[in-house]
Amino acid sequence: MRVTVIRNKRRKRAAFYVTPEGIELRVPARLPKRLVDRALEEHDTWIRETLQNLPQQMSVLDRGLVLHGEHYPVRRDSGRTLRHDGTSFLVPEAWDDATLWKQYEIWLRERALHYAIERAPIYEKILGVKAKKIRIGHQKTRWGSCSSNGTISINVRLMLAPKEMMDYVIAHEWVHLVHFDHSPSFWSTLQTIYPNTATAKDWLKRHGHTLQLKKTD
Repeated sequence: MRVTVIRNKRRKRAAFYVTPEGIELRVPARLPKRLVDRALEEHDTWIRETLQNLPQQMSVLDRGLVLHGEHYPVRRDSGRTLRHDGTSFLVPEAWDDATLWKQYEIWLRERALHYAIERAPIYEKILGVKAKKIRIGHQKTRWGSCSSNGTISINVRLMLAPKEMMDYVIAHEWVHLVHFDHSPSFWSTLQTIYPNTATAKDWLKRHGHTLQLKKTD
């Protein structure tokens, strides 16, 4: 467990984030080192207490995997691919943790894309617009995006949250095909097609930092 400082050109201010691997201090790219050190010093007590309370690193077999907000145990299996039988994840006996993490993200991406494509006709019918393409990404700070050419991107980490969060983000980005901004018209349209917008936004604000996938690249 450790504290990692991450610099980002798009970030405007410093903030601490708790992840399964420890604590991240995300700061603007040009923030002077002395200010970074000051932030670490001022939060020293909180950092030490937080790290002490985080669970120690465990193998995937010990801690299980998550799907749609539910934890499932991981069991070894004679098969050759990662599978989910409704009660647990089944993994090939030969896989180590690194292989499992990589295949787990691939598996989540495939199912996220399938889910988003399944939801597409609902919003196509309501809003009268189609997305040029749907893709699944692994963004650090965005849950979704809609490009000017009509490509919708959804964060694979939403597969770790309750399904309602995925539904909300898909609806949110689909409305951007009509309103390419966050104007009152945008929010009004979104509220019409997804009435639980406020609840979903609040959930992601409070729990979004817990939706973490181990980077394998």
